[in-house]
Amino acid sequence: MFKSLFTNRCIIMLFIIGGVILGSGLIGADATLFAAEDAGHHSGPPLGWKTDLALWSFIVFVAFIIVLRAFAWGPLIEALDARELRVVNAINEAESKQRESEELVKEHAQKIEAAQDEIQAMMVEARSDADRIKQDILEQARQEAESIKTHAVEEIERARELALKDLFDQMNSRVIDATEHVLGRALNDSDRDRLVEEALSQISGSSN
Repeated sequence: MFKSLFTNRCIIMLFIIGGVILGSGLIGADATLFAAEDAGHHSGPPLGWKTDLALWSFIVFVAFIIVLRAFAWGPLIEALDARELRVVNAINEAESKQRESEELVKEHAQKIEAAQDEIQAMMVEARSDADRIKQDILEQARQEAESIKTHAVEEIERARELALKDLFDQMNSRVIDATEHVLGRALNDSDRDRLVEEALSQISGSSN
């Protein structure tokens, strides 16, 4: 692109330079002739077509083009090629960097999205674990409370049985003592068992 643009500009400049050289040659030559003929009182502008002068000017222009092409055109083209190559490489490198940047941005966005999903999953799992631990604690507390209640009921029942047994023993002893005191003699085992059964029957009837 740069080379073609420069080439077009150089061609235009060469034509302009050639025209200037050709024109200056004609004008200069005609001015010389005018100066030479001034002594003869020449009238009119010092311009006119001279075939030989135009031919020589054209030859000089062509020679100038050949010399310019041989010694200046090649290095200029090479410099332009090198510059164009550097520009193209820079553009390709910039595009490659841009693509890499876009890939990195896309990759980072995917990582951030994956991290957000992972955090969301961890939060859901944490809530589930918290609920499970809460239920386990409540169940353990309920079982402990039930165990304490059962143990307390068993202790109360055991104490009540001991109290009733002690009460029965005392009552039996007092009934036997009172009966022996009334009868004036000691009771045998069968009499004692009968008295105990009667006392128990009376207690059971009064409690109902």
